[in-house]
Order: sequence, then structure tokens, then C-alpha cells
Amino acid sequence: MQQQSVSELDKLCLDGRKRLSMSGVETVDSFSDQMLKLTVSANKVIIVGENIKITSYDKDKGQFNAEGNFTEIKYVQKKGSLMKRLFK
Repeated sequence: MQQQSVSELDKLCLDGRKRLSMSGVETVDSFSDQMLKLTVSANKVIIVGENIKITSYDKDKGQFNAEGNFTEIKYVQKKGSLMKRLFK
């Protein structure tokens, strides 16, 4: 049986900019009606919009669903230490 990498299991679906569903979500770091901060496969994801409501989250399966008026989705990659970035 072939193993899938974690990133192959991450999926994001945005339906009409109103409904969001994601898989591979490890944690919900913070949330408000204007912003969500999630950890997905050890990377941070920032989701911005209005009237955001989390409709479901199953931590064991990594399934996440929310509704609202979404305007921005940004993946924030980890940066290595300054020394590692300077001396590649």
C-alpha cells in the first residue's frame, strides 16, 4: 500500500465565497467573526472575511467547515532560522 504525504491529504474547498471546507486541519489557533487562524500540516492558514461562523470541526479527522463572506485565504509558510536562511 502506498502512503500519502500529509500535504496530499490537505484540501480546501470554497463554495461561492460563502462556504469553506478544509481537511487536514490540526488546530484552530484563533477565531473571530472576521478572521480564522488554523494550523494545517504544520503550516499556518489565515482566513479573512465577514460574519464567519465555524459550523463544524472534527479534530480527530481534521475536517473543518465554516460559513461567512470570505475575502482572503493566506498560507503562511514557516521560515527557517535567520542563520539557515543566510547560509543555504
